Amino acid sequence: MLYITFTISNKEKFTHFQRLYAHLVTLRTPGFSFEVDLESVDWATISDEEEALLFDQDLRQEKRYTDFFPSYAQDVIARYFQHDNEKLGPLGIQEVTSIMSYLEYDFEVALDALEQREGDSGIVQFSTGNYPYGGMERFLVVLKAFDLIPTECFNGFTVYEFDWTSEFEHNAIDLPEKTKEYVSK
Repeated sequence: MLYITFTISNKEKFTHFQRLYAHLVTLRTPGFSFEVDLESVDWATISDEEEALLFDQDLRQEKRYTDFFPSYAQDVIARYFQHDNEKLGPLGIQEVTSIMSYLEYDFEVALDALEQREGDSGIVQFSTGNYPYGGMERFLVVLKAFDLIPTECFNGFTVYEFDWTSEFEHNAIDLPEKTKEYVSK
């Protein structure tokens, strides 16, 4: 099982992340669909905005982004995409709401557990049947957006410690003894 341990810098923000995490678990439930049952819509009282949401998937994804990412987290995500887009250059520009597409569709993992541990630490555990499972970099940024600072992970091959060199970049310090111990379990 893959994992990321983190430091909880703010308990209220951790609660906000738990809400996003619950959403991500729900949408991974077999049979889950974002589709709306149009027969259940009260067409007589629906607002123009609500009607637009029924038929525009991009608009619904943007709404989920604003619903699940408080303004402080949106600020971090915006800075990350600015940083990432500068690195991409002419390869393309990513929109901040694409983080929802990543979390909902491209981060191909089963979310197994989210726990607060003693004091100010926590762990998120996940599993995948493939590699690179949509990659972990953006998930690390999502954690940081909620002031959950990744400290260690097992990425499927190695247990390593995070040495954050900037807001979005880190060095990975391999922990070979911990890797042997964890893999042997």
